[in-house]
Amino acid sequence: MSKLGALIILIVAVLSGLIASATVLRYIKQHQTVVSVEPEAAQVVVAIVKIPAGSLIHADQLKISALRSESAPEGVFGTIEELAGRYARTTIYPGEMIVAGRLADPRSMGGLPTLIPEGMRAITLRVDDTISVAGFVRPGHRVDVLTTIDMDDNNHQTVTRTILQNLEVIATGQELDDEDAIKNAKLVPTVTVLVSLGQAELLTLASNAGVIRLVLRNTTDGFQELTDGVSLSNLIPQATQEVELPEPVMVVSEPEPIKPMKVVEVFRGNDLSTVSF
Repeated sequence: MSKLGALIILIVAVLSGLIASATVLRYIKQHQTVVSVEPEAAQVVVAIVKIPAGSLIHADQLKISALRSESAPEGVFGTIEELAGRYARTTIYPGEMIVAGRLADPRSMGGLPTLIPEGMRAITLRVDDTISVAGFVRPGHRVDVLTTIDMDDNNHQTVTRTILQNLEVIATGQELDDEDAIKNAKLVPTVTVLVSLGQAELLTLASNAGVIRLVLRNTTDGFQELTDGVSLSNLIPQATQEVELPEPVMVVSEPEPIKPMKVVEVFRGNDLSTVSF
């Protein structure tokens, strides 16, 4: 091989090496650029067990999890210390990030009051297996309330009216939450619903004046239907028909005629007397 050919080969080899080196350096720089723009991870508090509504949150129920900063929802907590000792306003499930909206007010004492929004009230109704829709009414369901009242027992004025609609059930018996509600129907002695103060007055009066009944409705159906109610006369018209009696006729009786009297003269010696018959 001539010296010129060897020189050409050497030059080509050097150039190839330079090109390869430049390519590798360029790749490394691009990779470093990608790494440098990778978003930072944020720490969020996540539940590791189910935390029922109204219950106290303990530190051993929580863990810290890493999440991309832009993926973290608003109101998340970054430390367990911020949450320990607070009360859950709604049920929190395992793996769920805890946000401020799921917690009760820090001044809350827990239990049922944590589920009552400001300005609302909770009233408990005594029910049986019929009134409570055979036990299918569970926390979170929506119900209408009907009342039946005897207005006048002598005239069959029994009336049924819908007095309240779309009330939220927040407790059944002493249960604020039931994860098996869909699977099992359970009879309970009481049902607690969320109402305004005026609605609480209506329910109290209806419970004392007659019989109330709960009507279960679809939880997504918020339509308020206006009804006139129903009375016994609407249900069975014949039950309230009055028997028409003939008008009384005044009868005037004539006095009996006076029978004529018979007079008999009686002589006793020289004495005369009369006897009437």
